[in-house]
Amino acid sequence: MEQRNFLIRAADWLEQRRALNVLLVFAYFIFIFLMHIPCALLSVFVERHLTLPVYNQVVKGICFVLLVAYLAFVFRQLNTRPDNRAHKITYLFLALGFIILHFTIMFEMNIEIIHIFQYSILACLLFPLTRRYGAAVCFAIPFMLVDEWNQYIKLYPGYVEYFEFNDVILDINGCGLAMITLYLAGVKGSESLKPIFQRTEFISVVVFALAVTVAVKTCFIALYTADKCNNTWLVLNIIKEPQFFWRKFPGRDAVYHIMQPVEAMVAIITLALFYMGLDSFRKPVPASLT
Repeated sequence: MEQRNFLIRAADWLEQRRALNVLLVFAYFIFIFLMHIPCALLSVFVERHLTLPVYNQVVKGICFVLLVAYLAFVFRQLNTRPDNRAHKITYLFLALGFIILHFTIMFEMNIEIIHIFQYSILACLLFPLTRRYGAAVCFAIPFMLVDEWNQYIKLYPGYVEYFEFNDVILDINGCGLAMITLYLAGVKGSESLKPIFQRTEFISVVVFALAVTVAVKTCFIALYTADKCNNTWLVLNIIKEPQFFWRKFPGRDAVYHIMQPVEAMVAIITLALFYMGLDSFRKPVPASLT
């Protein structure tokens, strides 16, 4: 009989209380939504107290300690639950690789890593509603986009000069890492899967891609200021300087890459499909391990 750890018990408990589960999803998202300004003020306070270079090093050190602890957890789970080991390891190291690459080239400052933790919790709350790892990642994407739209248009208009697709990509990988963690911990995904083309998450990604394409083609959404029309609702990038690969953050000693709109849309769809593979390429768990 498999040991029922906290993650297994929590997922099973929420699955049996779907109304409460949905309520928790939206309550948690509202919490994220409302905590931006308090968290930003706290971060600015700490940065001014420590200086940015020291603040970045402190965050990097904490991340290193957490990574070591997480890898120890992974090693234990792989030994305890050896089913689908190659699949788990492949997804784990690719997801960690995506996050480390993001950390290396797309951060204005290291505290942005908080996105991993914020959206990993949201994905864990979404998972019991479908019991599909990929679905939890895909169904978190609309929440991410609304969150970034709010920051771009409502919270920091004029200060933020582009839709933060960097953050959306980090959020998706945070969700993916959370689902890999559930997978490692023995939280079972659905064993009765439809073909991927018939799953709600796949259809939602296709609809998203088509909707964005139509919105751009009709100029309802403009990629850059130069593309703006009379009927434009949202311009995704209003940076005045030329679009180079690297950008220096104004007033800071930080050089990073901003994902351009088309590049980001391709990345979002690719990552969504990638994390759907957590369900599609699993093999049934042997009866001896259940």
